[in-house]
Amino acid sequence: MGIPARPGTGQHARPFLSVCAVLLVVFLNLPAHADDLFRDRVVPVIQKRCLSCHNSVDHKGGFALQTADEMSKSGFVESGKPSDSHLLSVLKSQDGKRPVMPKNGEPLKAEEVVAIEQWIAGGAKWPDGFRIDDPVITNTDWWSFKPVVRPRVPEIPNLKSQISNLKLEVRNPVDAFILAKQREMKLAPSPEADRRTLIRRVTYDLTGLPPTPEEVHEFVHDPDPTAYERLVDRLLASPHYGERWGRHWLDVARYADTCGYDKDKLRPNAWPYRDYVIRSFNEDKSYARFVEEQIAGDVLFPGTADGILGLGFIAAGPWDFIGHVEVPESKIDGKVARHNDRDEMVTATLNTFCSVTIQCAQCHNHKFDPFTQQHYYGLQAVFAAVDRAERPYDLDPSIEQQRRDLLAKQRDQQAKIGQLENEIRVAGGDEFTRLEKEIRELTPKAQPLAKKPEYGYHSGIESSPDKAKWVQIDLGQPVEIDRIVLHACHDEFGGIGAGFGFPMRFNVATGGSPVAEFQTVIAVNATPTTGEPPVATDFPNPGLVPVTINAKGTKARFIRITVPKLRERTKDFMFALAEVEVLTADGKNAALKAEVTALDSIEAPIRWGKKNLTDGIWPQAGDTAAITQLAELQKQHQAILDRINTPERRTLREQLDKDLKAAQQQLAGLPQGRMVLAAATDFEPAGGFQPTKGKPRDVQVLHRGNVLQPRGAAKPGVLPILKDIPVEFDLPVDHREGDRRAALAKWITRPDHPTTWRSIANRVWQFHFGQAIVESPNDFGRMGRLPSHPELLDWLAAELRGDDDTSTTRERVVSDDLDHSLARRAGSLKDIHRLIVTSSTYRQQSVHRDDAATIDGGNRFLWRMNRRRLEAEEIRDSILSVSGRMSHRMNGPGYYLFALEQTAHSPHYEYHKFDPEDVASHRRSVYRFIVRSQPDPYMTTLDCADSSQSTPLRDETLTSLQALSLLNNRLSLSMSRHFARRLGEESKTGSDRIDLAMRLIAGRSPTDRERAEFAAYAEKHGFENLCRVLFNVSEFVFVD
Repeated sequence: MGIPARPGTGQHARPFLSVCAVLLVVFLNLPAHADDLFRDRVVPVIQKRCLSCHNSVDHKGGFALQTADEMSKSGFVESGKPSDSHLLSVLKSQDGKRPVMPKNGEPLKAEEVVAIEQWIAGGAKWPDGFRIDDPVITNTDWWSFKPVVRPRVPEIPNLKSQISNLKLEVRNPVDAFILAKQREMKLAPSPEADRRTLIRRVTYDLTGLPPTPEEVHEFVHDPDPTAYERLVDRLLASPHYGERWGRHWLDVARYADTCGYDKDKLRPNAWPYRDYVIRSFNEDKSYARFVEEQIAGDVLFPGTADGILGLGFIAAGPWDFIGHVEVPESKIDGKVARHNDRDEMVTATLNTFCSVTIQCAQCHNHKFDPFTQQHYYGLQAVFAAVDRAERPYDLDPSIEQQRRDLLAKQRDQQAKIGQLENEIRVAGGDEFTRLEKEIRELTPKAQPLAKKPEYGYHSGIESSPDKAKWVQIDLGQPVEIDRIVLHACHDEFGGIGAGFGFPMRFNVATGGSPVAEFQTVIAVNATPTTGEPPVATDFPNPGLVPVTINAKGTKARFIRITVPKLRERTKDFMFALAEVEVLTADGKNAALKAEVTALDSIEAPIRWGKKNLTDGIWPQAGDTAAITQLAELQKQHQAILDRINTPERRTLREQLDKDLKAAQQQLAGLPQGRMVLAAATDFEPAGGFQPTKGKPRDVQVLHRGNVLQPRGAAKPGVLPILKDIPVEFDLPVDHREGDRRAALAKWITRPDHPTTWRSIANRVWQFHFGQAIVESPNDFGRMGRLPSHPELLDWLAAELRGDDDTSTTRERVVSDDLDHSLARRAGSLKDIHRLIVTSSTYRQQSVHRDDAATIDGGNRFLWRMNRRRLEAEEIRDSILSVSGRMSHRMNGPGYYLFALEQTAHSPHYEYHKFDPEDVASHRRSVYRFIVRSQPDPYMTTLDCADSSQSTPLRDETLTSLQALSLLNNRLSLSMSRHFARRLGEESKTGSDRIDLAMRLIAGRSPTDRERAEFAAYAEKHGFENLCRVLFNVSEFVFVD
């Protein structure tokens, strides 16, 4: 609802003294000039309180306030007459009632209303051309936008006595920061957990797998005081570490193996990015390099496989197959799809690496943080040339270098061809330009009325255009021929459309028998009009204009079309025709249903086949007049081209084509390498999905995010959160598209970047403790949460950033009582892990204490360790592990937990048809094939991440459905049999089986009561059913 219709009533009385008082205040503070009054007092009120509803797009109540014209048309303001202005009547209180407007929020302040009243009284002056846009926040004085400065580690007074009283050893600075905050909150930490609890906690934490009974026994009974530190080092060195922490990253990166949206097509080559992430964590790759590889690895680290594999991050999110493949980019829906795609890339990049919500500035300036629409679309411009597509990657750097050199040569030849074509166009003058323009405008009118499934004849595909082809029609008997008409195909493959595969050069000949010499050559490279003489240049694409060849006086049974030069498709060449008509003098088509033979043919019913060439069906334009006009224009265009395309230009073009062909053949001869779904600019086209070849799309600043309302070109750049760093990139005019991504990557990984290092430090902390220091991990802005331990977060961020930081002074003034196990390598996540998990804070018991809970019920200040339920993957992996069925084979394509059906259109993922006994599925859950539209119901029940969006922190619920799933799911039923079989094979007696079962499930021996109860249950229901029950016990599903 908007402002109500203007009433016919007059003014209401107001208390005189109060109004006078307000007026006095306002008059004393009003600017001297009406223009200043409008800009300084009226505009801020409209921006803050009115524009969200009354803008040029929403027009709520039929009223907008962004321009003078909109204000005037509304009739709500009577210039110079405040008492007659409806606008004021809805802003003021009437009869003591709440003002009608603003609809939401508090009424305008009295001085704000009076300012508007004074502006109207002064004539409602509106500066020429002035437009009221969303307000811009420029204040960067916010905790997350301030530089990261390493804080002093708190000194704990009387440290030794404090440790004795609290039974807590302050092992490193983490403990000092936590203890200092606890003292401030009058809290005390909890004692250290026992060793059995610690090994289960840290093993699950770092690897996502349960410790074996042997590992538990060895650690519990190890007398070495450094046993825990050695355990941590072993776990960090395990390849299972990367599988566990890679899964955390994939949650944030919104990774899945299908596209999502309507058709949810498969992504068969998404998995190399997943393996790259796992390997990067295991290698403890520098975080800065990890970030840079995922944004611009192909530019910053050329010749490396990881430089391409990392770009899978940009492509990991959902992708609209229909909006990209089935809708051309020129259509509105195609533009919207690509706009939304870039939005997803920008959102994912800035949310993940910087924890800022730049997506809020897509339709208007950010309401809370200092980001404008210009900043947002500047980031869209960074990704303007890339798409999500499959691209090759090579493990051999020399092959990758050859590929890059040849691609550069190919681009160079294409650029020279473009220059030559432009030179010819200039030589043609205004008339030539006019003809090209009119041909472009008429061509859409000559498009087919409707798509026909029978496209026509399609030759075999060749790697070069000079492989001759022929197709022959047998009329059945000699026929007096008047004319022969060739109809071109229409196929959107590669975005070609009308004229698909029409030969570049051809001749049409007739004969009396199929083996006779074709003596009568009717036409060689005939033009699209009757009886024109041969031309020496390539035949232009006729579109849907029929190519008519005069054959009057010819009598023949066989017609052969020979093609010495094929037309290019994308990176290959072929010959195609939709229909051949052989017309007699009375207009009868003698070729209808005639037999067709050919040198070769792609037979792909019903679209392609030899018989389609004479089936009487071809794509016909909707505007027949346009066909005739287009043919005449093309004739004129060809005549000029024949004149200006001099022999020198033809020779040059032939040489350029030859060089381009050579580069393409050399490229085709290189080992293709493996494929990964990643950010790409050059890939195999599919329908409307065409590569940019590295040429950035035109990205406009869109009013209200509407692709139909551009407001000027966006310039690639970043956000204004680094002092003295320009927002717009300083790139040369001829820069490559990758230079934009490289600039963004380098900006994000700057040592003095305020949010990058805080963001990753916060994420690591969160996954260890189950809650983050900043509980909005993807949003460090004003709408996010404040940090519980800001000094600790900055200390961790500075530690992770490393010693290469020269922009800040890093003080290390600490107590001599603290043993500093500081990270030694810049960007080492493993060192941060080690620092955190070896702290006394991490080693605390998780036991509830009423005294502490009264002060801090949510355990925000970590007076105990948080108990947590295992994540979905951990539960499934643990079931496989204790059952003895876990395969630790790493890497490779994901395995299916479903039966896959109907892949041609919209794949069906039938989970109920999957056999859990399939050994291929007994790998770790991080390697499963993840579907967006139809997620695994079992994993979803256990709160698995939603891959359609970034999941920085998973939900943790406890429901009866989870218990039922753990008891009755087909995986539980299957694995309970294997679990029972394992217990029988590794134990001699029933009591031993129960003992082993509890050591596998909970890492301890059963109590006497448990042993008796389990024995009685197994006696009555069997060990398989006992194993199903054990999958449900709290100690199996939870970690203390």
